[in-house]
Amino acid sequence: MHYWISGSVLATLLLSGCSLWTTPEPTTATEIKKINELTIPKGLIAPRKPGQFDIPAAVAAGARGDAVELKAPMQVLAVSTNARVEEDDKEVRVFFERNEFTGDLMPYLTTNLNEFFTQNNIVVTAAGESNWQTDWISQFEETGWWLWESQELTQQSKFQVLLEPKIHGRTAALRVAMLQHQYSQAEQPITAIAQRREEVHFLNRMIDHLATVEMEKIRAAKASLPDVLLTRAVNEKDEAVLLTTQSIDVTWNQLELLFEQVSLTVTDLNRTDYVYYVNFTKPDAGFWGSIWGGEEQPVLPIAEGEYQLHLSKTDKGTAIKWRDKDGKALDQATVYAIYDVFVAAIRQAKLEL
Repeated sequence: MHYWISGSVLATLLLSGCSLWTTPEPTTATEIKKINELTIPKGLIAPRKPGQFDIPAAVAAGARGDAVELKAPMQVLAVSTNARVEEDDKEVRVFFERNEFTGDLMPYLTTNLNEFFTQNNIVVTAAGESNWQTDWISQFEETGWWLWESQELTQQSKFQVLLEPKIHGRTAALRVAMLQHQYSQAEQPITAIAQRREEVHFLNRMIDHLATVEMEKIRAAKASLPDVLLTRAVNEKDEAVLLTTQSIDVTWNQLELLFEQVSLTVTDLNRTDYVYYVNFTKPDAGFWGSIWGGEEQPVLPIAEGEYQLHLSKTDKGTAIKWRDKDGKALDQATVYAIYDVFVAAIRQAKLEL
């Protein structure tokens, strides 16, 4: 029985051989037609021929494999909120603008760039107040596997890092230029595209560090915001309102973030008159919420249905008036109960309201 099974398997493989060994598809050569250069009549000027899309000479001559640089050039990633790049910039650089988190721009950039060098064990020599030259920065590649893994040196570079402030001091450019480079195989030259790629890669590492520092400052600023600016008040018509010291535009934007926290859905809005039309549906914790628990979401003490929120400017900031779907003001007790829920939601979401 044992040998009968083996023979059956062999027979099956032989019968299905057509699906295991496929016949290569025949290929046919196609003739490439060359287009002759455009003949310009006498007295006319030939149009400009931009060279940005020209095929490199090495490729046109038939070079392949290692003889051709196949990797696309890297892009400068201005991920920090105060960073920008200029289109078609020939230099490898990024521009930083002063904002509320940077303070004086040059000391901010200088301090954080020195921190970047220290954290990444990059030895630098100061060639000026805003000019650094790095020692060899090495790149390694993992070789082997499991217990036999090792790091093999592939290339190393030296860079010049320049901070170039504008005269007004509110803008500064961070520029990188390669000074020296060598592959592990010394006889292998570096191409222009590869050189720019290494410069951009090093610049992006510094931008990422500056963006991380900025994000920490933003989080710290949000955490230090006043507890809640919203208060309860009564207007000149003896209507209960919610009052905030924020401007009407800030209040408008922050309310939209608050709606999701309290199960309000915007159905329409009038930006000119600062009116939100919302619909309230009581939240359902759901099956998974009952299992996993978590912080309880505040629930508005109003019936499900449609409501209107009217915003108006006051000498103390912005007043928020609650209306039902017909435009009738809600009573004071309801508005004050809404206030308690709003305050809890503002604290949970850390909103500026």
